[in-house]
Amino acid sequence: MYNNKKISIIIPSCAEKNIGIMKVKCRALFPEAQIIIGNDVEKRGKGYIIKDSIYKSLHGIIVFIDGDMDIEPRMINRLLPFIDDFDIVVGSKSIGGYPFRRKLLTWLSRIYIKLLFNLDCDTQTGIKAFKRYKIPEWHISGFAFDMEVLAKAKRLGLSMVEVPVEAKSTKQKSIGVVWRTLLESLKIWYRLSCQSEKTRT
Repeated sequence: MYNNKKISIIIPSCAEKNIGIMKVKCRALFPEAQIIIGNDVEKRGKGYIIKDSIYKSLHGIIVFIDGDMDIEPRMINRLLPFIDDFDIVVGSKSIGGYPFRRKLLTWLSRIYIKLLFNLDCDTQTGIKAFKRYKIPEWHISGFAFDMEVLAKAKRLGLSMVEVPVEAKSTKQKSIGVVWRTLLESLKIWYRLSCQSEKTRT
């Protein structure tokens, strides 16, 4: 069974004003865990921040949680009981006060991701837990990096479970963000398809 001595909690800092509050709350809930604030000084993107933070992590269980307070740190406790039996635990926004527009966007996104990668989970919810030695390498530096991680994990046959978490929506996704996610997902699909082709030949 996990305990918080074995956990590294990574909070990517993308100019989030609540990052200090997130750190204080995580420290109160998990006093013995390693808490890493990933700073993007070079503006390389969320995927780059997380990768750099993993190199600094010390423990066998890695938790990613966004720093915007849309998901409270106490939701980490929803994920951790499953990490003994699964390689990856993915949070899902199936509970909470999301507006209809965001719920529709999430539903359409799930269908799209299922068709593209055969992944039946909410890849973009900002909380996930991993066994460190099971995290696949990824190339995307932007915020769609976790889509690549989960798609690779699926192809590698890693065990995954989706767990509902409470979430709120403090900001709307712009059309630009939606298009960027679409383009990044197609890049991921193309790269993985090329890798599969090389493996077959």
